[in-house]
Amino acid sequence: MGSVTTGEPGTLAQVTNSGTPQNVVLDFVIPKGDTGADAPSGEFLSSYSTAPQAGASGAALIFDRNSLVVGNAAAHTAGAANFTIQEAGYYFISFHGTFAPGNGVKFPMSLLVYLTQQGTSVPGTGARHSFQQSSDVANLSFSYIIQATAVPTTLTVVAEGGKSVYSDIALTIQKLNS
Repeated sequence: MGSVTTGEPGTLAQVTNSGTPQNVVLDFVIPKGDTGADAPSGEFLSSYSTAPQAGASGAALIFDRNSLVVGNAAAHTAGAANFTIQEAGYYFISFHGTFAPGNGVKFPMSLLVYLTQQGTSVPGTGARHSFQQSSDVANLSFSYIIQATAVPTTLTVVAEGGKSVYSDIALTIQKLNS
């Protein structure tokens, strides 16, 4: 084996014999690869709950587990409803979950799921479904960007409109670069 050098990006690889047919010495030119994407950066928190839980109208949803936590911008205690934003800035919030009517509700039942910030509904985060019978199931989701100017700021996800059963819920909070 002879030399190995780096060629320019986009050029072809080359192999040449700098020796003799009886004493082969191969020289390689390998082009430099394209620059890869940057690794994900920033701070985020992902929480979820898979087991079915009964929800009262106007009550905050409970998230049993935290799956990924990077940084200190957002915090959540497993088994709690409240999420805490601990650093001022802009945050991308994403939620999804599966909902069904609870026992003893009157139909039709209109269920609204939304985000609150400091106990106040965040406009633009509402996801609604009208249940017609007890066997109805709905997947509800929202995503939204919020601004936290005063910290700590408390976020919750609320279901309102009647008793419900929720499962397979997840919430991700990602701090955006400011």
